Amino acid sequence: MKRQQFRNFKKVVAAFIILALVVTGLYMNPVETQAAVKATKITLNAKSRELTVGKSITLKVKSVTPKNASKAVTWKTSNKKVATVNSKGKVTAKKAGSATITAVSKTNKKVTATCKIKVYAKVNKITLNYTSKKLKEGESFTLKATVSPKKAKQDVTYRSADTTVATVNSNGKVTAKKTGSTTITVTSKDNNKVSTTCKITVQQAAVPTGTLTPKKVYASIIAMKSKYPEGMPWTNDNFYAWKGGIYYGGYGCAGFAFAMSDAAFGELPAKKHTDFSKIRVGDILRINNDTHSVIILAIDGDTLTIAEGNFNSSIHWGRKLSISESKSSWTYVLTRYPD
Repeated sequence: MKRQQFRNFKKVVAAFIILALVVTGLYMNPVETQAAVKATKITLNAKSRELTVGKSITLKVKSVTPKNASKAVTWKTSNKKVATVNSKGKVTAKKAGSATITAVSKTNKKVTATCKIKVYAKVNKITLNYTSKKLKEGESFTLKATVSPKKAKQDVTYRSADTTVATVNSNGKVTAKKTGSTTITVTSKDNNKVSTTCKITVQQAAVPTGTLTPKKVYASIIAMKSKYPEGMPWTNDNFYAWKGGIYYGGYGCAGFAFAMSDAAFGELPAKKHTDFSKIRVGDILRINNDTHSVIILAIDGDTLTIAEGNFNSSIHWGRKLSISESKSSWTYVLTRYPD
């Protein structure tokens, strides 16, 4: 009995509490809701953007005037075939072309901001005006790249595998530096997985005949000493293709002499004679009864200073020869002086 009474008491108390809350709520002053501040200007985080098909960016409201106005906007595109935009401002490129994305303030539909979108096609190929090119030292030419398709971004980068042989600038101008070979790689800026190459071969520059003094010839030959140092192995297994004509090239001592001759005379043609009174610095002398070739570095009275390959199976610089003692074993002279 007492338990039942206690339960009834609790119910009565609960009913009074609920009634009190209801009555209180009815007579409380209602909360005034503040009207949203209207925007008079909105600014986006970008006024224009470039995209490749399949790529996306997210536009955002960067600032709003007045500062306490809402940044809430709705988004729309002028051409959904080119670029779409979702409710969060994410723009997705669909196909090559142009579209304008517009943000409209939710508090003032007369206030808008736009971003111009330029969409490019995906790069799939690069074609060059040359796939290979031969140059003389000091010469230059310009590589021109065509990116496919036409509606893709045409921007590319140029890189030389060996800048000591040939350099290339940002406009594709290739400049030959020294003899040798290198590769110019052209890569799409928009898609670095798409690239192509051009092989560059640099040949020695022709030597102007007016500059062929013994002093300059000597300097050109002696400059090769760093590439062909004293004691470097050089045997009849070593071949060099000569630019002087008469002979296609030579092995061993002849090959070395031909290489030194090209360093001094470039592509000037050679002449063969046996007037040993007219030998000059840079001439190739065939000695030892037609078994050995040397190149003349200096002539001092009765003494020749020579450079030679395959001398004890190696390269040797500066050996002295007595003209009077060795002349009887000379066979011929190869000269490349034009006169």
